[in-house]
Amino acid sequence: MLGIGQYFGMVPNEERMQRFAAQIGFERMHAAWDDGALVGGAGAFTFTLTVPGAELPTAGVSVVGVSPTHRRRGVLRSLMRAQLDDVHERGEPLAALWASEETIYGRFGYGLASLCGEINLAREWTAFTQPFEPAGRIKLLAPDDVLETLPPVFDRIRPNWPGMFSRNRLWWEHREIADPEERREGAGPKRWVVYERGSSIEGYAVYRHKFAFEQGSSTAEVRVLEALGTSAEALRDLWGYLLAIDWVATIKADVLPFDHPLFLLLASPRRLRFRLGDALWVRLVDVGAALSGRRYSEEGSIVFDVTDEFCPWNDGRWKLEGGNATRTDEAPDVRLPVQSLGSAYLGGIRFTSLARAGRVEEMKAGALVRADRLFTWDRHPWCPEIF
Repeated sequence: MLGIGQYFGMVPNEERMQRFAAQIGFERMHAAWDDGALVGGAGAFTFTLTVPGAELPTAGVSVVGVSPTHRRRGVLRSLMRAQLDDVHERGEPLAALWASEETIYGRFGYGLASLCGEINLAREWTAFTQPFEPAGRIKLLAPDDVLETLPPVFDRIRPNWPGMFSRNRLWWEHREIADPEERREGAGPKRWVVYERGSSIEGYAVYRHKFAFEQGSSTAEVRVLEALGTSAEALRDLWGYLLAIDWVATIKADVLPFDHPLFLLLASPRRLRFRLGDALWVRLVDVGAALSGRRYSEEGSIVFDVTDEFCPWNDGRWKLEGGNATRTDEAPDVRLPVQSLGSAYLGGIRFTSLARAGRVEEMKAGALVRADRLFTWDRHPWCPEIF
């Protein structure tokens, strides 16, 4: 954490370090040293990642950084080598990360697998295209009730959305409920609301107020940190509540899926000022286990010729048939680097799109369209939180 913290302007804090160490575990931290001084590090959270139709053990790569005094000396490559070897030995078929700098991780086998965006919506443009009566009711939740109330709702939603990862109790306590001043960026404390229909909680939202007045009028912001619903109605009603909070000039949110329903709910969707960017990057650490571990949208077979210089145990031809991937000597249908397979793995990036970017080679006519049909899923992958 010290290796990357300087780039984010972090002030060393013993409490923060202990909190982080409890979550990630020292056994999953790799460090680079020079003459007794720490010059780089890389860590990985242990969780399961939702993939199409299943969940798989995944290394959630984080806090990767090298001191500016030791750039271009192979320190990062050594850290990535040690980390991926460790992930492979643990039997985790996937590694995933958010890239602070998107040019770094492709050379280590990670491919851009999902997109997300942020919104900056003026309060006067929050009208919905079709008026509606809420199907449930919104209730404020006391902070002391969050830990017992929200995780079951999250766990109902997560298995249906590729890209979401599991949260254990420590994660909820330290990342979702804890609210230290350094995380607020000048805004107020977290507010929690739940959405009820009948006797069941069907969704929740977490947000902050940033209070401000200018020339006698409110210029305040509502910053939405997370809003999740188990149904379309729950998500609609939650956003209806968030967009209607009084004494607010702007509603902001980030890490939203690029196909968010707000685009179709709002009468003026262009006013979202949606900015799109890269989100989750995925690395297949074990190609066979990863391809066999997810589900597919139709029956069929395809042979991939995978190149993987950094993890050579993946290199070669793999036949995907009946939902299982095995080694094969058959002629390939598609030739691609492991980075491109990582991009397509969650169903968010099409093989045909990768081919148009020169990232995939079609060896047999029609193979890319067939691969797209196999890998597509009912929603774009989305990870609601940077880890």
